[in-house]
Amino acid sequence: MHIPAPRLLSLLLLPPLAAGMLAAGALTTRAADQEQERFTISSISLTPAQASSDASPESLPFARPDRMERYQAWAEANPDWTAAQTVLWVNMDRDRPFYTDPDTVEQPDSLTVLVNKYHLLSADYVPELESVGAGYGSGSLRPQAADAFRAMADAARADGISLRSVSAYRSYDRQESIYRRYLSQDSQSSVDTYSARPGSSEHQTGLALDINVASLKAHFEDTPAYAWLVEHCAEFGFVLRYPQGKESITGYQFEPWHYRYVGREIAQVCMDQNLTLEEYFALQPTQSEPDQKTAAPTAEQPAPPKPDPDLPLI
Repeated sequence: MHIPAPRLLSLLLLPPLAAGMLAAGALTTRAADQEQERFTISSISLTPAQASSDASPESLPFARPDRMERYQAWAEANPDWTAAQTVLWVNMDRDRPFYTDPDTVEQPDSLTVLVNKYHLLSADYVPELESVGAGYGSGSLRPQAADAFRAMADAARADGISLRSVSAYRSYDRQESIYRRYLSQDSQSSVDTYSARPGSSEHQTGLALDINVASLKAHFEDTPAYAWLVEHCAEFGFVLRYPQGKESITGYQFEPWHYRYVGREIAQVCMDQNLTLEEYFALQPTQSEPDQKTAAPTAEQPAPPKPDPDLPLI
């Protein structure tokens, strides 16, 4: 018996009582000799025991040995969280405030590089770039991303949808100028919800772009172009990078215009299961995880969000 991956993710991250009830119901038809059958989620394989509310961090394939103390500290501070919730939260570094002791990305040329408020690009990093081309808007991207965007725009055009790049690659210095301009107009706590500090912008990777608009006032989420992108972007290797409802994970407000190239396989998983890149990488088996900081959690932590049974994570 197999539980579909999206349902299993929800099952893993439900509050303990609800998860236990669902797990019990799912296993009622299991024969005795099938007790060790394994369920799968993305590239993760979990036994029923690992998926239960009684699981320990050590039993989870995506737990990192060098973070056990952090798991323990978070679990003690949040006893109503399951081990799966705790491990995923800490794997995403969310047990620490944003921009706390960020590391410098070691493989910035990777097409699956994770750049966020904990993993920054160096000031001198400039990727190989090419123009998106006449008829596709403005800006430049990595060649693979540019090819994919042109293919996506062509497919959209065949369906009567216009997709144009309005902002693609940005240098470290350009992002610093943008961020400083916003700081002159707004508080840093507010600016950090809609503008990346220099080094933490995906635009510097050359793998991300803003499509058609770059403003909430435009209500791009209400357009046919947005609906088309949500349905088809993964077919071309792109993900909606900052989805609605995931602000506590990404650290940014909903940006319906911002898309990131990661390749078809990862994009399909993320879009099908409503995962951010932070969640996707946090769920990978330990040996596949990108290098992360292992600093102990800080004492000054805001009250964490309560697990929501209607959301796949926390």
